[in-house]
Amino acid sequence: MKKNFLTRIKSLALLSMIGVVGAAFTACTEDIDQSNRYTFVGKTITDYIEEDPDNFGFSKFSYLLDKAHIGKSSSSSILKTLSTYGAYTCFAPTDEAIDIYLQEQYEIWHNSLDSAEIEDTGIYSPYLEDLSDSMATVIAKNHIIEAAFFTTDIKSDGAFPKNNINNRFTTVSFENDEQGNVVILINNSAQIIKADYEAENGIVHVVDHVVAPSNKLLCDHFAQYEEFSIHSDAITITGLDEVLRIYELDPNYDPYMTSPIKMSTSAMGAKAPYPETYVQKYTLLAVTNTTYAKYGITDFASLVAYAERWYGEEAKGDYKNPENALYKLISYHIIDRQLLYNGTAPGGFVMDGLNDTHDGYKASENIPNTFDRYDYFETLHPYSIIKATRPSINSPRKDDLILNYSQEEGTVVKNSEMKEHINVRVLPISEATELAGLEKFDDNTLNGSIHVIDRLLIYNEDEMKGNVLNERMRWDSSSLFPELTNNGVRWHERKDGWKEIYIPDGFCKRLKVNNESTLPFYLPPHPNQLNGWANYQGDEILVDGQYDFQYRIPHVPEGTYEIRFGFGFSSARGICQFYLDNKITGIPVDMFYYDNKRTMIAEDMATIIDGAFAGDQDAIDEYDKILRNRGWMKGPASVFSNGSDSKSMRESKVAYRRIVTQAHLTKGDHWLRFKDVTVGGGNLRQFSQDYLEIVPKSVITDPARPEDKN
Repeated sequence: MKKNFLTRIKSLALLSMIGVVGAAFTACTEDIDQSNRYTFVGKTITDYIEEDPDNFGFSKFSYLLDKAHIGKSSSSSILKTLSTYGAYTCFAPTDEAIDIYLQEQYEIWHNSLDSAEIEDTGIYSPYLEDLSDSMATVIAKNHIIEAAFFTTDIKSDGAFPKNNINNRFTTVSFENDEQGNVVILINNSAQIIKADYEAENGIVHVVDHVVAPSNKLLCDHFAQYEEFSIHSDAITITGLDEVLRIYELDPNYDPYMTSPIKMSTSAMGAKAPYPETYVQKYTLLAVTNTTYAKYGITDFASLVAYAERWYGEEAKGDYKNPENALYKLISYHIIDRQLLYNGTAPGGFVMDGLNDTHDGYKASENIPNTFDRYDYFETLHPYSIIKATRPSINSPRKDDLILNYSQEEGTVVKNSEMKEHINVRVLPISEATELAGLEKFDDNTLNGSIHVIDRLLIYNEDEMKGNVLNERMRWDSSSLFPELTNNGVRWHERKDGWKEIYIPDGFCKRLKVNNESTLPFYLPPHPNQLNGWANYQGDEILVDGQYDFQYRIPHVPEGTYEIRFGFGFSSARGICQFYLDNKITGIPVDMFYYDNKRTMIAEDMATIIDGAFAGDQDAIDEYDKILRNRGWMKGPASVFSNGSDSKSMRESKVAYRRIVTQAHLTKGDHWLRFKDVTVGGGNLRQFSQDYLEIVPKSVITDPARPEDKN
């Protein structure tokens, strides 16, 4: 029998503490009272916990931190670490909160001993003294983020911009209490009852419950919510539950390895680290029983009938077959990486708010919200993608996160019934909890996230090809590889100047390195410069050495497309030959630019920006046509290289798109290959991967709706 997770939380008896926080917050999250901040002058976080000036009771938390070790190779305790120089956010649970948590977890384990499946919580006694060192470490690490955040730094439901030191997301949500005051919940269960203690080495927030993201795998965690029983049962019947139990990809992975050599232009002067983990994660787009009922789906038989109506009867009854209708329906609701609702944290659906946390990089300036922000993700449905959009601030849906967003708002569809399956909204945690009829809902599992959606998704290729995906599709190069999102590589914070991360051979399944001199590096977000770096979404992948590599491009509906490659000219570049499916496409491309030593294209662009064509839009538009005839396009107008002077990548001297080829893409895998063909060793041969565009031919050739410059 399925258990509602929240029935256990009801017994925690923490309501007595709620009144403490009431005066600290107003009814609007943007107006949180900063006077609540308390500076613990000359004291560290450890000092605050041990001295406990407000008598919350932290003796058990102090014991827990002292028992926990900061790392596998270090004997230092976390308590000692929090007494040293640095910047940390510490969620400090009270003694009562720790007692309740240990009792709860012990009872879950003990009560399951007589059942078919034992729930191993790792806690086999309600007494703190009996807790193992390893379990103490797991619990303690969930309470520490290695960066300092005030409550005023977080403006909406989402997650903190950095993982905790256990490499788990820490989600935050805002609710109103009965008096209309805002309360802040951590992981949707631990309420902040005293916020913003400012110590010398960080910030302390007192919480009324242990911060404990679920250690269950995604499908097992999801199965405990009765309101998702139809969807959960379908996951099991299709065998997708076994997929959603995949987590650790290589038990022998060594995160302490470094790159064979340092990156050629690195300011660090050292070899780059490997990614910190190597795990697989997912995003489950969850449909409640209530939402299924709107489509007449109330049991397994009606679910299968609805699936076959859209996907046909191939492999009928063979529900684990990828060609089966039910398998297609359910697998389209699973994305190949973990995505968070809010883009301010590592791994958000769209890059819509990463500000001031990466050495001055500001998404609001580099990717203005006056344009739609979007990305495309592959699902477990074979050869399918989902489009995720945060509409422009000028849209009536500007606050929504929408899947398969139709620019026609669904008013123009090839199949009228598809209106009910596009423009699907991802619900923020507060709405998701309400729709599911739950008091609390934990969307953060060991190997992924659960997001509730307000409609059932259907992948109809005609509709996607003729409506939703009938547009220029653009991927940041870092978004092409789900492993970078799943393992905290993407959006990694820069420290001490550059801190690139080396991408070892085989780490990304869609990236193939063809020789030993090919060295891929990830560069975290950093400020763009109009005549220097010009990066879509701020981050980039650079490949060093005499490279020869390829990657699989995203699956798109079968059709004819123009494939474009966005990059920045530089003095560190060489000459590249492009291939599609190992067939040469065009002549080699010279990407070198330095002072007066420019390619013809870069020289022409400098003339346009600095000289004869400056301000003459007609002349620039005419040059666009000449540029396309040569196989080039300027950078997009929707991405700003330097927010301070309001100039876009279209006006940059170095930001360009190379038209690689036009080709008919069939259903299946297609690989884009890049090979260094530079003669001699005069420059660095470095290859920049900024973004990829795949554009339907219909977008390029439709005179009624010419492609925009964005």
